[in-house]
Amino acid sequence: MQSIIRLWALVLTAALFAIGPAPAAFAAGNIIVGTTDTVQTLDPAKCYSFYCANVMHNVGETLVTYPPGSSKLAPLLAKSMPEISDDGRTYTFKLHEGVTFQDGSKLTSEDVKFSLNRSLWMNHPEGAGFLLSGIRSIDTPDPYTVVIHIDTPDITFVSKLAYVEATILPSDAYKSPDKPIPNDAKRGTYEQYVQEDLIGSGPYKIENFRQDQSLLLDSYDGYWGDKPRNDKVLVRFFAQSSQMLVALKSGEIDVAFRHFTPEQRKSLRNAADIKTVEGDGASIRYMVFNPRLEPVGDKKVRQAIAAALNRKRIIDDVLGGDAEPLYSMVPPAFGEAAKPDFKKLYGAKKASDYLDHKVDLTLWYSRGHYGDTEPALAQTIARTLEETGLFNVDLQSSEWAQFTANAYPGPSGQYAAFLMGWYPDYLDPDDYLAPFYHSEHSFPRVYSNKRMDQLLADEKTADSPNSDARLKSLAEIQQLAAEDTPIVPLYVLTPFAFARKGIAGVEDTMGAEQIFRYSLLSKSGG
Repeated sequence: MQSIIRLWALVLTAALFAIGPAPAAFAAGNIIVGTTDTVQTLDPAKCYSFYCANVMHNVGETLVTYPPGSSKLAPLLAKSMPEISDDGRTYTFKLHEGVTFQDGSKLTSEDVKFSLNRSLWMNHPEGAGFLLSGIRSIDTPDPYTVVIHIDTPDITFVSKLAYVEATILPSDAYKSPDKPIPNDAKRGTYEQYVQEDLIGSGPYKIENFRQDQSLLLDSYDGYWGDKPRNDKVLVRFFAQSSQMLVALKSGEIDVAFRHFTPEQRKSLRNAADIKTVEGDGASIRYMVFNPRLEPVGDKKVRQAIAAALNRKRIIDDVLGGDAEPLYSMVPPAFGEAAKPDFKKLYGAKKASDYLDHKVDLTLWYSRGHYGDTEPALAQTIARTLEETGLFNVDLQSSEWAQFTANAYPGPSGQYAAFLMGWYPDYLDPDDYLAPFYHSEHSFPRVYSNKRMDQLLADEKTADSPNSDARLKSLAEIQQLAAEDTPIVPLYVLTPFAFARKGIAGVEDTMGAEQIFRYSLLSKSGG
């Protein structure tokens, strides 16, 4: 029976690609990865979700990166970490020579300048261009030197250059605005610059992409770095985790990464020919409120929800215990920088401490994007709120593209309350605070507080990442965030990957940096 299933899988895949000899995608030494995630864009200036970012980390490159299993930045396209001026406003990078893009063109400082300005100036509402908002100007004194000037000192700036909005692209192959696009521009203004044919300098090039179906990556022969441990990687996108479970158990795929239900994970843990790999948790889930919309424009409503939520119940009922309660947007892994103010402020409170009347609330969630457990998460939250006797909850869902378009930014958002997830761009407490709470340079754009903006500026300009002054600012930020409650943190996810016996390297790519590197995967004898 299994041989029939595998044969049928080969027939389907051959029909899917039509790119040449289909058996090459399944030859010894090649890897098939399954996921229930989706990729909605392949443009670094528009990408701000896990799997599109993951693809870009495998196809494109940045000036710096987090090496596998490390939370310490290291140079990538840059030959070394930057030289920083005494005033902390100028960063000078020296580039590796001889790096080529997958279209054959040479990578130079002009490509770096173009790529960073492109993401910054597009500032796509669905992208992460805001992470580069501190850049004032970029100079290219020679083909392999880049000098970046920023407005104010920012100890997190280099870390932000490790995320995909700073992916270096060939300037001759992409379009860019020649100045910043206004925040209130119409959607078409951004979209005219979006390009879905990703060209990078990384270890893989994209051979074929069928949205919601498959992605075929071929190792790039001209890659300047270490050669991948495999020749090709086929990513199959599954609509349901049950389909992915069958594919993994039958051998149609080699590795499954994101997302199985708790029951499915238990089944795989007990399978003799499947290996379970647990990673370091750094991704979080949370609920967002748009205070410009009713009923959550009333802070007491938001605080009542914060008091009513039972994180342990959510984790046990929805995730089978595979998560950790989160009482600040900063995960506990950051030690003394994380302050559990939601537990301190609301742990002993009830919704009735804030409300004396019933509230109608519509809670939105995305179908499919966060896996098959998302409806259960929304339903558990709804039941918890309704059991207080103070909420009537109407659950609504939409596909990810519609969800992100309608949820934010700020004034144009149509959802008063919605569920989101976060995967770190850079491993610093700031990455769990500034992207959510800054009045202008945040992606939800639902919250505005001048005191918060000042505190965020203070922690960025501190003398060192762990100075007393910085820790004090971080503590004040988290306390203010808990008091105002534009966002309620829920839990920190425990990441899992499941691989068939004979697949090596999965353990090497499950670190806190949250980059699943296909180049580290291999088959025994492959």
